[in-house]
Formats: sequence, structure tokens, C-alpha cells
Amino acid sequence: MDKRAKRKKVTRTRRTGTLLQKQWAMPAGFHSDDSRVATLGDVVDPSVPTKELSELTLEQRAELVAERLALQPNIDLAMIGAGIINKERAITEVKGKTKVGKLLMEIEQQMIRNLLEQARKKAAPKPARRGAKHKATRRQS
Repeated sequence: MDKRAKRKKVTRTRRTGTLLQKQWAMPAGFHSDDSRVATLGDVVDPSVPTKELSELTLEQRAELVAERLALQPNIDLAMIGAGIINKERAITEVKGKTKVGKLLMEIEQQMIRNLLEQARKKAAPKPARRGAKHKATRRQS
């Protein structure tokens, strides 16, 4: 692997790790008893009973996305047919479950799915490397 490819891989890994750290305390689901939203850390933790995204009602998904949007420092989106959407409008559209709001919910839910996948990969135990055992044996002989 040349230096540029190695540097790119390290940078991408750092960026992913930083993104996960920032998202760890963000809402990513609901607790099983519907009492409150669950953070990404809660959803990934097998000891915390949470609901899958597919189990949430439209109302819960709207609440989850509105909370995530509210926690963002700022939002500026341009949507064909809808114009410029700032943070306040995004939250209003999601809470109102309008066509634009449902599109925003879909986008944010895909983001949550991707974050969950990354977090679960990071939490999963890594398989043993195949060549490591043989190298150690060769060095001893």
C-alpha cells in the first residue's frame, strides 16, 4: 500500500471515529417503554431495551428527527420545489409531517441506520488475523 492510500485510510478512519463520538449522545431511537428517546449509545448497548427504527410510529419518528435537528448547530438545505430550508423550518416541516418533513425524516433515518451500522461494527470483536499465528511460529524456529 503506497503512502497516499495509507494516509487516506487513516484519515477516513479518524473522521468516522470523530463522527461517531459526536453522534454517541444524539437521539437515535426510543426506549422500549416509549418513555423517552434513546441515544445512539443506548441503542447500540444490548443491555438497554430499545425499539428498532422500523418499530417506531410516524409520530415517534417525527419526534426523534425533530430532536436531532434541534441539536444541530445550524441547518441550511436547498430542496428543489421547496427552496431554502433553515433549522426552524426543517423542525416545523418535520413536526407537521408535511411532504418536505417526511423527506427530511427519511434522510435523517438513513443517517441513523448508517451510524448504527458503524457503531455496531466498531463494537463487534475483530476476528483474529489469519497470518499472525504463522508469523509468530516462523520467528521462533
